[in-house]
Amino acid sequence: MGSGWQAALALGFERRGARTVLATRRHHGPLTVQRPFYPEGNGICHTYVLHPPAGIVGGDTLALDVRVESGAHALVTTPSATRWYWSRAVEARVAQHATVAAGATLEWLPQETLLFAGAHARLATRIDLAGDARFCGWEILGLGRPACGEPFSDGRIDFRFELHRDGLPLVLERLRGGADGLPGMHGHAACATLLATGADQAALAAAREALEAARTFDPAQPGRGAPSDTLAAATLIGDVLIARGIAARCEPLIATFTRLWSALRPLVLGHVAVPPRIWHT
Repeated sequence: MGSGWQAALALGFERRGARTVLATRRHHGPLTVQRPFYPEGNGICHTYVLHPPAGIVGGDTLALDVRVESGAHALVTTPSATRWYWSRAVEARVAQHATVAAGATLEWLPQETLLFAGAHARLATRIDLAGDARFCGWEILGLGRPACGEPFSDGRIDFRFELHRDGLPLVLERLRGGADGLPGMHGHAACATLLATGADQAALAAAREALEAARTFDPAQPGRGAPSDTLAAATLIGDVLIARGIAARCEPLIATFTRLWSALRPLVLGHVAVPPRIWHT
């Protein structure tokens, strides 16, 4: 066992009548959830994953396991950004695994992951779908503290985001590097990936329209038409829509990908977008 926090959380969602319920939750260490919320009716359960220490340091090992049973619809998010701190070159690890049964839906929408200078981070997220299970989710990553003039330095990152269906890989995303640079970032300090299943050409067109709008949308000046620094694109592989973006900081990416999720949700999940209440606090 490492010298840092050792924590694990297992969540199980089930459909009971017209209601999705958080039927099981088991945890040890500082990883837990608040009570479920139902801002859009009983059919969709919003759940917030909490890490009370408020940051991850070298030696920490966290594991999250989510299971969504047939007919259930769960939306999982976090109450704030997850921060990884300077770690004396000791690696911290977070493993996140979700299993979604046939006929079930998972929305995976954590707030951004921030890596401070000197962090050594291994973050792996794997989503396993069965049959016609549906998934829509993202990972948003910020490096250093650009607003403070502090770049990501003296650190390492191994970031993985995988989507599988019936044991076969659909998307394998990996970002690995350190202070000497990360591939594909072109000097930017933030990146994001969104995956959505059950997509078609109409969903792709909507995604590209939302991303194009982001180029002339400044969240700090709505309606002003000031350009943002977000570079983003979407593609369709089979029925999986993949969107990726980079920016100088996380804020425009968060605005862009929230806008993208709002545009896609009715098309791929059949529900209008209802942002989790915690995003507004």
